[in-house]
Amino acid sequence: MFEIGSSLRAARMRQGLELSQVERDTRIRVKYLGALEDERFDVLPGPAYTKGFLRTYAHYLGLDAQSFVDEYNTRFAPVEELAAPAPVRIRRRRFAFAPWLLAAAVLAASSAVLAWRLSSNGSHHATPAPRPAQTPATTGAALPAAPRTTTRPVAVARIMLVATRGRCWLSVHVGSATGRAVYEGTLEQGRTARFSSTRLWIRIGAPWNIDATLNGKAVQLPASTGDVVVTPAGLSATTG
Repeated sequence: MFEIGSSLRAARMRQGLELSQVERDTRIRVKYLGALEDERFDVLPGPAYTKGFLRTYAHYLGLDAQSFVDEYNTRFAPVEELAAPAPVRIRRRRFAFAPWLLAAAVLAASSAVLAWRLSSNGSHHATPAPRPAQTPATTGAALPAAPRTTTRPVAVARIMLVATRGRCWLSVHVGSATGRAVYEGTLEQGRTARFSSTRLWIRIGAPWNIDATLNGKAVQLPASTGDVVVTPAGLSATTG
């Protein structure tokens, strides 16, 4: 067991670093850096953000980032909720054609044929069918055809993230930072994560460890910890 906050502060001071300089390099706000050093974890947005900031800060100071995350998990992290079970696919039963329906259809057809034959034998002369009445031709202009409407397919951004050089913490939301969360956790080295939507907001803890492709084409991630917005047109870094 060791003190997380005092260890971070001591390592920073040994290197002669100010919190403002660390903020510029890691893109973690000063108030969050100070909260980590004071072990005031309630100030941070949540356990997932705390782990990501803690890992990035410890790695920046040249410390064993995993040991700091493990210490936080042991002493401070709340118990994580169990993941919801995967939805069960329900197959619709195909309609079974009952044999009695087939027999009824054959009987009805036979009755119709028999009735037609009896009516044909009983009549000697066929009554000619009346000619259809001719409708006068109209000389008016033809109505214009309705214009065809085409619907454009909705463009979707499909991004693939591969932890090629090391592990990386990710937080993925639909639309924006306040949108529905689709993933939040650490992508281990060698693992791949795929996400698709018309717009995604992603916070990347260690982008230098990640290779990314968007709709099959390689894209460049930011050089430091930060947020990106992903659309079918490409990636754009956000500030704040």
